[in-house]
Formats: sequence, structure tokens, C-alpha cells
Amino acid sequence: MLSLAYLARQPILDREGKIYAYELLFRDSPDSDTAVIANDNLATAQVLENVLTNIGLPRLIGENKAFVNCNREMLLDNIFKLLNPKWFVLEILEDVEVDASLVNAVAHYKERGFELALDDFIFNQEFLTRFEPLFPYVSYVKMDLVDNSAEAMKQAAEFFKAKGIKLLAEKVEDAATYKTCFNLGYDFFQGFYFAKPELVTGKKVDSTSEAIIKLLFLLRTHPSLDEASESLEAYPDIAENFLKFVNSKAGYVSKRIEKVRDAIAWVGLRHIQEWLTLILYARPEFGMAPQSSPLFQNATHRARFMEIITRFIGGTDDDLPAKAYMVGLISRVDALVGTPLENILNVSPMDDDIREALLHRKGLLGNLLTLADAVEQDDKATIAQQLKDLKISTNLLNRCVYDAYSWSHER
Repeated sequence: MLSLAYLARQPILDREGKIYAYELLFRDSPDSDTAVIANDNLATAQVLENVLTNIGLPRLIGENKAFVNCNREMLLDNIFKLLNPKWFVLEILEDVEVDASLVNAVAHYKERGFELALDDFIFNQEFLTRFEPLFPYVSYVKMDLVDNSAEAMKQAAEFFKAKGIKLLAEKVEDAATYKTCFNLGYDFFQGFYFAKPELVTGKKVDSTSEAIIKLLFLLRTHPSLDEASESLEAYPDIAENFLKFVNSKAGYVSKRIEKVRDAIAWVGLRHIQEWLTLILYARPEFGMAPQSSPLFQNATHRARFMEIITRFIGGTDDDLPAKAYMVGLISRVDALVGTPLENILNVSPMDDDIREALLHRKGLLGNLLTLADAVEQDDKATIAQQLKDLKISTNLLNRCVYDAYSWSHER
């Protein structure tokens, strides 16, 4: 039986702020510097085929594309021939040697329907000369903001747009940089700014978000049916929307339900938690479906990942999985509402271990949150250290990551 490949993913956004694609990063293990797809044999291609195309790709990326790094050997060995070109964009690494053999390989992939991208492009004469033979086959150029000056970013936009090639700004880390690239006409954006936008200090949590957060914390305490219904009814707008949801097609109800208590009994507390998470991230001011929001994708995935992995960790706290889920979920709400986490945590009483994990990365929950961060950022050194501290194997990590992605796309 083929083992799962370790992977991380990072969203790539379009100009509307919606997820267009994910960059997928493959490794033999979290502490490996070599991509699993670097093995130049058919078995490696079969691993990709089974993990991504046959088993997990729709669950990992939904209806989006997958950008994957590839070096010269992978392209020449035709290792991606088993993959579906509808979903994959092949990222040609910046250090490849471009010669007739490589150009022929790239042309072959283009003919098969693959889109290709140039990774970490530096807009200077050396790069332009070296990669010029590939320009007719390339759909995207990824411009690294760290290695390119502001003037180079501008010149690149003019140069590549004239050729019909789309521009992607990499390593966007703040609002000002994003705005600059947006105004230059860049088509896509990738970077830390979109995973955790810059906080707006001093802003209060709005009443609706505050109510949802309070209800989410309440559900973590395993309330009785009466307690849950009374709490939900305390917020008439939310209760009304909940009844609409349950009575809609999404709720799969054959007979109309009029009372909040009956609706809770019908769908169950866990589904209410999922629904509350959905409406928290689907606020109208964001102007998009929550499933298209990188914040929603990231928060729900990391929450589920942290919950799953706690089941394999010893301990006496029966609430640990529920706490881990909440820590993962709340860790992204600051980016959602533009408010520091400390302000958010003040809206509802909670256990000290949750607070310490969120604010200071302390305790077991803090370690799990650090691990989740490291997996998302492909920080191999931190992953290896956390696995050691938590006494978790690489295989177990792989399975938990996979199960979390699967759950987020099956709901």
C-alpha cells in the first residue's frame, strides 16, 4: 500500500480576493529538504497519482488549481505524465538550466494541456535571456517581492502583460505592498498578508461576531439542549437565520421546524458549531462566499487538524479535542474582524490554557498551534521539533493533515 506524501499548501488569490489556486509543497517527511516528487522513477509519479488525483486532490484544492514545483530532472523525465492537466500548474524552478531538451519538454507539457509558471523570477537581464525560450509556453510568472525592486516589479508588469503572461506577486506581507502590486495590474497574489492580515489595533469586536464567538465557546462546554436553545434564542437575528438554514434545502428537513430547540435537536450541536463558523466567515462586508475566503479555508482546516491530532495524545483532559478545535478556529478570527486576539478573548470567559495558547503559544495547546502554523508554512525545522516534543510520528502527522483536508471538503 502506498504511503501518504507529506504536504503543505498556501493559497493563491485573484484580484477579487478569492482563492484561485494552492501551491502544494511535497516532502518525504517534515524534516526533509528534498521533495518527494524529486525521485526520478515511475513509483514517485504513482504516489502523486494516488494521493492527489485518485484519492485526495479534490479534497485538497476543491475546484481550484494546484501549483507544484518541478526541477529540470522532473520535466525531462516526464514524471507528471499521469497527472490531470486540468488541475495542475507546473512551476519551473528559478535555477533550471534552459536548453533545447528542456524547451522540448516544456512544449510537450503545454501541448498536453498543462499550464506552466516560472517561479521566483528576478526581472534582470540574466533571467530574461535565460528564460526567453520558455516565454511562448508560460502562462504565469511569479515575481518574488524580496528579490525584486519596486521598479523591477513595475517593469515586469509591463513586459509580461505585453506577452499575454499573467503576473503573480509572491511574498506579499503587508497591505501597502498588496495595493502597489494590485495597482500595477498583477493578476494573482500569494503571501503571509493573506493568511494573517495586519491587525487594526483598538477596534472593537462587532456585536454579531461577538455573539457568534460566545456561542461557539458555549458549544465547547457540551451544554444541554435547553442551555443551547436558550443561548441561541438570546440572539434573535442569529436564531432566525439558524431556523432558515435548518428549513432550507441545506438542512434536509421534510417538515418545517418552527422552534430553535427542535432545530438544535434535529441537526445536533456539532453541526451548529460548523454553521456558526460558516456565518462568522461569511459576513456580508467581505463580499464573497466563505468557501472562497482563504481565512475560512485556513481556520476550518487548522481547527480540524488540531482536533484530530489531540486524539493521539495522552492526557486527562476530556475536553482537549474541543479546546484544540476552538484554539485553531479563534487563532484566525483576529484577521477576520481586524481586532487583536486579546480583545477577542475578552468577549467571553474561557480556560487559561486556551488563552495562553492563543496569546503566547504556551502549553500543550500552544504547541499544537505552533505545529499547525509550521505545517502551513512548510517550516521543516519547527515541525521536526514539535513532533519530537509532542511525541508524534511523521506518519501520524501525515494522516492527520490528510484527514483534516478530507473533512473540510466533505462537509
